[in-house]
Amino acid sequence: MKGVFCPVFHPTKEEMKDFQGYIEKVEGLSEGFGMVKVVPPEGWKARKRGYKDINVQLTNPIRQHVRGLAGIYSVYLISEKSMDLDSYRNYAISRDPKQNLSDEEIEMLFWKQIRYDSPIYGADSNAETLFDSDSEWNLSQLDTTLSKGLHPYKLAGINMPFIYAGCWKSMFCWHKEDMDLYSINYLHFGKPKFWYCIPLEESERFERFCQFHFHDDYIACPEFLRHKSIQISPSILKKAGINVQKVVQRPGEYVVIFAKAYHMGFNSGFNCAEAVNFATPKWLDIASNVSRCLCDPDTVKIDMDEFKAKLEEYENRSTKRKSEPRKRQKVRAN
Repeated sequence: MKGVFCPVFHPTKEEMKDFQGYIEKVEGLSEGFGMVKVVPPEGWKARKRGYKDINVQLTNPIRQHVRGLAGIYSVYLISEKSMDLDSYRNYAISRDPKQNLSDEEIEMLFWKQIRYDSPIYGADSNAETLFDSDSEWNLSQLDTTLSKGLHPYKLAGINMPFIYAGCWKSMFCWHKEDMDLYSINYLHFGKPKFWYCIPLEESERFERFCQFHFHDDYIACPEFLRHKSIQISPSILKKAGINVQKVVQRPGEYVVIFAKAYHMGFNSGFNCAEAVNFATPKWLDIASNVSRCLCDPDTVKIDMDEFKAKLEEYENRSTKRKSEPRKRQKVRAN
């Protein structure tokens, strides 16, 4: 694959014990990038017993119809009947490219065939996490600024992960996360995911490009990019002077999207992933200036004044709990 690839990090087992601390570290080392790939250390497993026993129900998977020309497309979604993962696996495997292809050949084939056929994507399924309960970086148990500020509430897909079952050519369109949050995606098993990301400093140029080519959508909703309904090839963006970063995610690897970063991608065959949002303290200022889509009444909204108050309350309780054992120990010593 040609192009600019995002940084790849290899944490130690010790570094994986502090998720938010590690993310803050790698973000500081990745200036100019909107995403990174994280490869856990050898011997680390998300699910020690494997995946033969999993029972995942895919709620209303979506069929993706692509319309457009010359690398600029609109994607229309139609809900399908719910199905279990085994049924989806049979469907997905029947669609896999028959020949063995390199990453570059897969990428070229995707953009060549994007308008042909209409894949079904098992996206946003609210299923139980596939991680072991004691696994570091279990996406249902991330200890970050987001989970602290929302405590004790759980919002599906925000601080409670979704399961994603993909097939060849199923895709996720250009978008930022709800409330411009960070996100993390773990590929449990299957064929690779291909990711693209816009450098943070080029976000406004990307937005202007999209507003020009999808002017009616922009007039109808200034935040139309949050609809996740447009797909633009990296080659077209490059011709417009907009850089695109990329990475290929394989089973057992994480992809982390930084706050405010536009990203998209596609699946190269049958796979199963898990994803969730999170935040670091850096996000607090970003969130205070977020523009929301008003078309959808279900658009995620976080009251930042209330969030910051709950975050402060949570951190005060945590500080108090940490100090109490030391006080008791001092009394016993006397």
